Amino acid sequence: MPTRAQAEAMRRRRSFRRRVAATVRDTWVLVREFRDGVLLFTVFLISGALTFQLLWNASQSEPMRFIESLFHMLAMTFFQPTLEFPRQWYLDVYFFTMPLLGIIALARGVADFVVLLFNRRARQAQWEEAVASTYKNHIIVAGLGHLGIRVVRELVALDEEVVVIEEKADTPRTDEVRAYDIPIIIGDARSLEVLRRAGLEQASALIICTNNDLVNLQIASRVREVNKNIRLVMRMFDDEFARSLADRFDISAVMSASMMAAPAFAGAATRAEIIQTFKVADRILNMGRIEVHPGARLDGCRVSEVEAQLDLSIVLLQSKGAVDVHPKPEAQLQAGDVIAVVGTLPRIRELAHQWNRPKT
Repeated sequence: MPTRAQAEAMRRRRSFRRRVAATVRDTWVLVREFRDGVLLFTVFLISGALTFQLLWNASQSEPMRFIESLFHMLAMTFFQPTLEFPRQWYLDVYFFTMPLLGIIALARGVADFVVLLFNRRARQAQWEEAVASTYKNHIIVAGLGHLGIRVVRELVALDEEVVVIEEKADTPRTDEVRAYDIPIIIGDARSLEVLRRAGLEQASALIICTNNDLVNLQIASRVREVNKNIRLVMRMFDDEFARSLADRFDISAVMSASMMAAPAFAGAATRAEIIQTFKVADRILNMGRIEVHPGARLDGCRVSEVEAQLDLSIVLLQSKGAVDVHPKPEAQLQAGDVIAVVGTLPRIRELAHQWNRPKT
């Protein structure tokens, strides 16, 4: 397994390659957009340089290379001549005609092309689309609300490749996402065009987490028209509706915020500290945090005994400052230890109330 420094170096190299590929693609798109103006400017600049070189070499004692002629033509085009007026009238013509031709070329869009080529921020949407086009096996997050931004943060922490679809162009959340070097496709995720710009055909998963159940459903139906194999994860507020959709639209996971949050609220009210809730095979499981009290039944118990009698799993043990992510079955719990357990809410509550009741 690579170290953190090696993983960071790999991420930076991957990011650099992606940006190079995006720059090439974006430049090509820009060239196509300003094709006529760029072509006209290139033709008259090269032809002007060739003819100027031929005429110069035919009349001057010191010959001129083509690269020098091209440089002089470019300088003349932008009113910055680098040569003194020659004595031949046919060479003098270039000093007047090149700036005029340059003005014509600039009017046809060459100036805009140069500005946009070196100032990607001026065309943020197109640049981010170019970056997104270089992604493969990435995760698309549709909706950048309270849930969406939290999902993005978690994916960033997992070092996943992410593309975001959001309707609002400039918000504090979009600024945060761009700070992570994540491209944002501005538009409605119900549009096939917007989904394709986010790289739907190449994506491995799509997380739909807007605040509207109907919109989420419409996005899911559009997605299945384009990518039958992508993993779909969708947020729904209506529990019954969420369950009925999973099979119909081949959705990998349909999560109701109220369904997932309810155990945490109930656990908090009964003094069982629930720190995470998740769904596995139609069962809602919880992760709870328990601090072993002195004299409680847990004090002195082995991990295997607790797991066998309560049908739950102890997945972490913090003892005397040391953290064991996979405690051994024979590990013995002591007062002051902190354990993380995974199980149903009733089992975690039983552990907190009956097994961890302190001496009175």
